Amino acid sequence: MDLSEPVLVTAEGLQKLKHDLEDARARRKEAGERMKEAAQPGDIEDNPEFEQAKEEVASLDNKIYELEEMIGRAQIIQEHHGSVAEPGSTIEVEDADGQVETWHLVGAVEADPGAGRISVESPVGRAVLGRRTGDRVTVNAPSGVIELTVKAVH
Repeated sequence: MDLSEPVLVTAEGLQKLKHDLEDARARRKEAGERMKEAAQPGDIEDNPEFEQAKEEVASLDNKIYELEEMIGRAQIIQEHHGSVAEPGSTIEVEDADGQVETWHLVGAVEADPGAGRISVESPVGRAVLGRRTGDRVTVNAPSGVIELTVKAVH
């Protein structure tokens, strides 16, 4: 996680991050209580319950830190309805086989390619940024070279 870069998120994505932070803090409190209870007998050297709770606390502390950092650096992506593809745009692309897909361009935190949410930081996302209807792009993706035609920008 680059701590100098803004985190691009939609308004709903920011709310999800805040919800995840609340959830992580609640789970951290529960894990801390379990760790305290497991330490009660006094011998924590050979105590698997204590070790498990301690590991969970450390993991949740890291998650809380990351979520706080992302929320603190969040830059809201506005919905765009212009003719140029940019973060917040919804675009339709056609591949070389004639298959048309609709993608919503989002920040890396919200990316979910299976759900049509493409990160603007991914090879495909970077390639379509700034493009207009009718533009053709060639993408060097991990899966190989992809030829796309932008069919529409919303």
